[in-house]
Formats: sequence, structure tokens, C-alpha cells
Amino acid sequence: MPRPRSHDDTLRERLLEEATRAVADDGAAALTVRDAAARAGTSSSAVYALFGGRDALLQAVGDRAAARFAARLRDAPATGEPGADLLALGAAYRRFALDEPQAYRVMFARPGAGARHPASGPVDEAPTFVVLRDAAARALAASAAAPFDPDGADRDAVAAAATGLWALTHGWVMLEIDGLLPWPPHERDVRYVAALRGAGPGLLRGTPPGAVRDGPDGSRTP
Repeated sequence: MPRPRSHDDTLRERLLEEATRAVADDGAAALTVRDAAARAGTSSSAVYALFGGRDALLQAVGDRAAARFAARLRDAPATGEPGADLLALGAAYRRFALDEPQAYRVMFARPGAGARHPASGPVDEAPTFVVLRDAAARALAASAAAPFDPDGADRDAVAAAATGLWALTHGWVMLEIDGLLPWPPHERDVRYVAALRGAGPGLLRGTPPGAVRDGPDGSRTP
């Protein structure tokens, strides 16, 4: 049965926008069909007609946020120089979080939503992480003294580098969108770039083979 003409893409987008705000503010568990409908100025039947129910609406909220985030990362300037491209990717990452903090929180900071939704796959297979992983692989390959195989022997090094860079950028932007950084807004751009330039090379190199070993009591020691 075709959906009513009033249940169009404009209403769908309004429902997703309001549901995103609700999840970002109060968490996934607080989202209900009735609340989403009331926020969007429509009826519960419209939510069911457009999404099928509360769980599908919640998943659509995360999918929408991830798609917008992926588009922002894809639009990051590409120069062909791996280090510069990785830095541009980090800048695009932060810019999205600042421009759309509610969508960012839905993706990464709310249990039951986004990357933490039960239907989500492994985070290291998400398109947004793959973009970072591929950029890290190119940077590592460009700096390697020997042949570099990101899909073989060097796969773990790529994963470690990408995860370290993600932890750095995610930690920074969460502090920033929560208003916890100590500097005024006009200083944060410069300080963010300085943090990436300062810590990025070390995170790319990761832990050298053999740098961590088992101690006599079974503990891991440097």
C-alpha cells in the first residue's frame, strides 16, 4: 500500500532531525514513537508509515548521521601527499563534529545508537573508519623504508595507527563539543592542528615489534 502523500521525504527528514536531537540529548532508550511524532508535529501513524516502528527509526537516525559524516570525510581536500591528506581528514573530522554535534553524539556517544546500535557491525569495518584506515596506510607506506603491505604483514600496524589517530581526534572533539577545552574558540583550530602534527607521527609509527613482552609474572612490560 503506498504511503499517504502527506508522509513525504520532508516529513521523514523532520522526524529524523527531531529523533536525532532526542537521542543526543536523552539517549537512545528515551526515544519513543510518540515523542518523535510530537517533536515533529505529526502523528504516531506517520512514524509507522515512514519507518515501520521505533527500532527502525532509531537505526535510521544512526544511518543518517553516519552518511553525513562519511560525505564530509570524502569531501576532505586530497593533494596526493599522504601526510597532508591525513591532516586534512583530521580537520574534516573535527569540523563535522563541531557543525553537527548532535549527529556526532548519536554515532559515538550514546549507548544503543549509531556505532553502538545492536544492528551495527564491527566499527573497524564501518565506511568512516575505512576512510581513516586507508589514509593511514598510505601515510605509512610513504614513510616505510621497506616494501609495505597494508593487507598482509603490515595490516596490524595500519589498524593500530588508524585506531590511535581516531582516539586522538575523537577525544579532542568530545572535549570540545562538551565545552571542556580551556582555550577560546579562535585558538582551538591552531591547537588542534598542532596536536595532530605533534602526536600523529608517533601514532602512525605505533609500538615497534618487540617493544612489549611478557614479564616473569605474566604481566605486559615495556
